[in-house]
Amino acid sequence: MKKWRFLLGYGSETGQSKAIAQGIVDTASEQHKICADLFELDEVDKQFKLEEESVMVIITSSTGDGEPPSNASKFWRKIRREKKSDLLSHMKYTVLGLGDTNYSNFCNCGRVLDRRFEELGASRFYPSTWADDAVGLDLTIEPWLQGLWPALKETLAKLNTSSESSIDNLSQSIDQFNFNQEIKPTVERQLSSCNKFKSDEDSISYSSSFDELTTLTLPPKPTHSLSVKLSESSEESNQVLDGSQYHVAKLARRECLTHDVAIKPVISMELQLSEEEFLFEAGDAIKIVCANDENEVDLLLKRLEWLDKASHRLEISISPDNTKKSTKIPAYIPPMCSLRYALVNCIDIRSSPRKNLLRLFVDCTTDDDEKRRLEELCSREGSEIYIKYILEEHLSILDILNHFPSCKPDVAMLIEFLPSLMPRFYSICSSPLDDARSIKFVYSVFNFAASNGRTYERFGVCTNWLNKIDIGTKVLIQTRISQHFRLPLTLDTPLIMIGPGTGVAPFVGFLDHLYLSSQSISGFDVNNLNTWLFYGCRHREHDFLFQEQLQMYQQINVLKHLFIAASREEGYPFRYVQDQLKINGQELANLICNRNAIIFVCGDIKTMVRDVRETIANILREHTEITNIDEYMKSLETSRRYLLDIWS
Repeated sequence: MKKWRFLLGYGSETGQSKAIAQGIVDTASEQHKICADLFELDEVDKQFKLEEESVMVIITSSTGDGEPPSNASKFWRKIRREKKSDLLSHMKYTVLGLGDTNYSNFCNCGRVLDRRFEELGASRFYPSTWADDAVGLDLTIEPWLQGLWPALKETLAKLNTSSESSIDNLSQSIDQFNFNQEIKPTVERQLSSCNKFKSDEDSISYSSSFDELTTLTLPPKPTHSLSVKLSESSEESNQVLDGSQYHVAKLARRECLTHDVAIKPVISMELQLSEEEFLFEAGDAIKIVCANDENEVDLLLKRLEWLDKASHRLEISISPDNTKKSTKIPAYIPPMCSLRYALVNCIDIRSSPRKNLLRLFVDCTTDDDEKRRLEELCSREGSEIYIKYILEEHLSILDILNHFPSCKPDVAMLIEFLPSLMPRFYSICSSPLDDARSIKFVYSVFNFAASNGRTYERFGVCTNWLNKIDIGTKVLIQTRISQHFRLPLTLDTPLIMIGPGTGVAPFVGFLDHLYLSSQSISGFDVNNLNTWLFYGCRHREHDFLFQEQLQMYQQINVLKHLFIAASREEGYPFRYVQDQLKINGQELANLICNRNAIIFVCGDIKTMVRDVRETIANILREHTEITNIDEYMKSLETSRRYLLDIWS
């Protein structure tokens, strides 16, 4: 009988969708004897053709304001532009979308692809679903994956004209699967944990909150595909990523914008390109290639007892025993580099380890109590524990290893299963009209104390690296072009800009661009501008970013209205930008409803973005006669009059 196969396409910006997709490939091959052909979605028409595929599973995240990941943008455009309504009438499909409900366009990429596949004639063989990072992706992903296999088998059996009895049996198993009930465990373990982490110097102990008879469902044990050897050769490559994709800049200036007593320092940085023009517009962001902290890498090397091998060269190859068709040597690790170089420049050692790696750690652990705790953390039943104490507290691979001292993973395991170190994004706060070879941006300095399970103090990965490098150091950068976060073409369109903290950065770029345009473009009259900026800080004397520049723009009429909130300033009546929005509610409602104002929001997604949206909606309820505010807010978003530039 011909081996069953299906197409598995993923769109991933940070590697999360890719990791889930790779897990599906492994499970398909090892547990179900099904071949999953894995490709980036943008490999459409190169590695696969939709017209020739019968069954497709799509795993995708969204980026920015609901836009597709960088390796799915071509596929996104192709699907959205396709007009042939029966193009995919032969196809069965399902979509797993990853997103965060703090964003207004939750799982937008996955939802659009799901809808377009249906409009092009395809039919779902299994319900598409949307995983929410705000409550924990695994709470949705794990039951969805559990139900995927019987549905997929039935679909493939029908397509491959298997016996009716086989199909009937599979149909029965799907009918019996209730997505609203807890999935029955397949691997039984005693669960003795876990409501609270109690950190001591070496381990985490649990206080029991589960019945002792509760059973555990462990994820399938991943198989090794790579072989890694350490050679004492000192020959080393310093190649980082694909240099053709990046521009080489130099650090030209670094300045602290906040007072010494500010709770969170904010740094302004300028990068200079010497040989080529860097194409960007106000509203764009830059992607910066950074490195892990070398002291943190040393701590990891010491914990793993690899410190004496740090200068040894890595030799990575595909294992002779490998059976996975999709196995590739990681392209982000140069062919000749030391172990230290790989850990500093190529591998993400800071992000929380995924459950598949914790599952591997179980077999690398000799202490029975530690082994049981690792089983609990990677089990389906332990999902809430994993989310609360690992993901929400941002425990790193080193934290986990410190808490489980008998765990001794090998080099190959970490290199294969830790993700690549991803570049970081920062909003540009300058205009190309000033100097197209100069890029300015700002960032906050984050400090994470050794608490809540974190076993050592650490700073943000990229910001810490930027703080340490010397003036003149080369920095690899790339533009992230904003699709919609742009100044309008007409001068008289009112702009409502809302950006607390470093969220003000793109608006400084906007105002800089408007000011320089007024100086260089004939007929550009700043009196036609209608610009409103709502800015928030903690204290106006301590961390009012770009104060002189913004006040100068206000004096020359580039910025018509500037409203400040100060959350920690005693006696000041406006704590948050929402307070200033409410005070100006009537005028804002008029601008939005009668003057076609564009609303720009930039900042942290945790609470601010949601609260601002709710405040705007309440303003419209109070000051207009609009009956369906929810629909009106959605119309603002779809017409690109409510735009977000947000991060987590």
